[in-house]
Amino acid sequence: MDTIRLTGVRANGTHGVLDFEHERAQPFVVDATLYLDLSAAGRTDALTDTVDYGRAAKEIVAVIEGEHVDLIERIAQLIADRLLAIDPIAKVDVTVHKPHAPITVPFDDVAVSITRERVRTGVAEVAVAAGNRAALTGDAGANGVGGTGGRIETTDAAQGKSSGSAPRHVMHHAVVALGGNIGEVESTLRAAVREIDGLPGTQVTGISPLFRTAAWGMADGAPDFFNAVIELETTMGSHELLAALQQIEADHGRTREHHWDSRPLDLDIIDFDGITSADEDLALPHPRAWQRAFVLGPWNALNPNARLAGAHGGLVHDLLAAAPDRDAVELAAEDWMLGGRRESGAGDSAATPAVDVSAQSSASPASMASADAKQPADQYAPAVSRRAVISMDSTSTDAERLFREAIVTIDGIPGNQVEGISPLYHVAHFDSPDAMSAVMQIETKLPAADLIAALGAVEASQEGLIDLDLVDMDGVTSDEPNCRVPWPSARTHASVLAPWMDMDPNATLGGDPVSFLLAMAPDAGQVGMLSDNWILSQR
Repeated sequence: MDTIRLTGVRANGTHGVLDFEHERAQPFVVDATLYLDLSAAGRTDALTDTVDYGRAAKEIVAVIEGEHVDLIERIAQLIADRLLAIDPIAKVDVTVHKPHAPITVPFDDVAVSITRERVRTGVAEVAVAAGNRAALTGDAGANGVGGTGGRIETTDAAQGKSSGSAPRHVMHHAVVALGGNIGEVESTLRAAVREIDGLPGTQVTGISPLFRTAAWGMADGAPDFFNAVIELETTMGSHELLAALQQIEADHGRTREHHWDSRPLDLDIIDFDGITSADEDLALPHPRAWQRAFVLGPWNALNPNARLAGAHGGLVHDLLAAAPDRDAVELAAEDWMLGGRRESGAGDSAATPAVDVSAQSSASPASMASADAKQPADQYAPAVSRRAVISMDSTSTDAERLFREAIVTIDGIPGNQVEGISPLYHVAHFDSPDAMSAVMQIETKLPAADLIAALGAVEASQEGLIDLDLVDMDGVTSDEPNCRVPWPSARTHASVLAPWMDMDPNATLGGDPVSFLLAMAPDAGQVGMLSDNWILSQR
């Protein structure tokens, strides 16, 4: 019998026995051999006389990206069933590889192989097992870094539901305005940013400073509003995003009995992919954004090159300069995402100085007087931007969400810009709860001591459920009690080294390649990758 071989078909799926595998996508690789008679195709040169192997590959991907199953044996069976439903395939060999199984010994791959064939019984056709094989291939080499996985178990999983296909999504860019004037507004806005970042397939990519605006058009005595703008990437459609934002508003007590009224939280989509639409449920861009300084000011501070689409569109900077209420908008805080850290007088509208919101907001370090070790302590010198590497570690079962929130908060600190985020890793501990870890790289204008203090504030905001450490900072060496850079124990922690090397294969620590340090780390066999797309994972 003739054969067609598909090798290395790759996709991400949420399959495995462990709880975290039900939610975090991980890579699977499939090899398939299709047995059929190709003699007619050899004569006619017609696709109808053979198998469209592109369709076969899509069927494989549909299973991997489809409904969760516990065992890779089940994945193999579902793939075989789909392939045997394609005429004229009579028999298949299917091997499913799970290269990142959470195994705490060195290994290269985990694979399950099955053979199934179609047998005719009268008018019916059934797929029967011609053999099963499970394989665990070994010796991962020097570093022994594994990844995600499932239980290694040989079974004929012929029973169960067929899988559905998970839709593929396009990434969209959106600008969302936030505001509120009732209750603990700053706290509510911080929570809203984190909840938006936690929406499926969504990543907040920028957070503006916080601005304060008089309650224009409302009854005398109405509290001032606090406003901010965020930019985000999302796989949600515009109406799906709108519904999610309105649910977040409702969760924070927003009601809509009166349009012009005080509110604890207001979330508006200002721009979505630059689309212009007169949809009655969601007009795009926001029809009044072009003349609202409390939207334009924060947006301009976040992105001085931003442009609003539509008939009244243009550069946000120019629209802000012409906005009738531009003088009524005041900067309240640049580092408001940290909580409890605001510019002097921001809590008192009478004491808050008016600022020119048409100018780009500059990033001011938390304390320019606090200098890095071995740096000139000139508080008037311009802030120097440096690359810094920060590790994240947590034993919480909700670690992924906590890490995402920490990344958003750190990126929102003035002078910081996130430049890279590693894959998410699982860390097996023999005498304590397992943990998850990741590493991020930022450009920062904060001195090392101030950055460490800021990380401590982020830890406190997460109630101590995560551990954040400044692992390394370009040009900085310090052995002060509250400022140890590089982080001394990072050289022997695979939970830091493995994700760091994945993020930057050429990284060095103290002059030594991180890859070399990882190979020598005593706990290298205890770490494994969970997901390399966890920031935008569908949860």
